[in-house]
Amino acid sequence: MLPHGVLVSFLAAAPALAAPLIKWNPDEAQREASEEEAQEELADIQARIDRGDLPRIQFDLDSFKLREEAYEVIDLIADLMTRNPRLKLRITAHTCALATRDYNMKLSRNRAKSVKEALVKRGVPPPSIRFTGRGPDDPIATNRTEEGRERNRRVEFHLLKRDWSSIF
Repeated sequence: MLPHGVLVSFLAAAPALAAPLIKWNPDEAQREASEEEAQEELADIQARIDRGDLPRIQFDLDSFKLREEAYEVIDLIADLMTRNPRLKLRITAHTCALATRDYNMKLSRNRAKSVKEALVKRGVPPPSIRFTGRGPDDPIATNRTEEGRERNRRVEFHLLKRDWSSIF
C-alpha cells in the first residue's frame, strides 16, 4: 500500500516492458497527515469531554450565552483550527425536547452561532466555520429524565476537508 500523496503510473515503451513511475507529492502527503492528526486531536478533545476531564459546552437556561467554563474547550478548538487553516469546521447544537420544537430549533441555532462567534474572536477565520441547530431532532438519550435531557443538550464539532460548495 502506498502512502497518501503518492501517484503511480506506468510507461510502456514496449508491451513486455512496463516500468512503474512514482510521482510523490510531499505537500499533499503532509497536508493529509496534518488533517488526520487534526481529526485525532478533535476526537481526543471529545473523549476528554465524555470522561469529564474537560467541561461540556453549556449555556445558561433558555439562553445562548456561553457559560464561562465552556471557554476551555473553545480555546482548544480555536487552537486546532488556527493550526490547520485548510480545514473546515461544522458546529451542530442540540437541545432536549422541553418547550416547543420551533423554540428549540431557534435556540439551538443561536447556541451554535454563539460558539462560532467565540471561535472567531479567538482567531478562527469566519469562512472556515459553518453552524447549524438541530433542536430536539437527534437525541442521544431519553428526554424522560433530567439526566437524559442534559445529555441531549450538547454541541458537536465535525472537521471537514472538502470545499463548502460540495457539502452544502
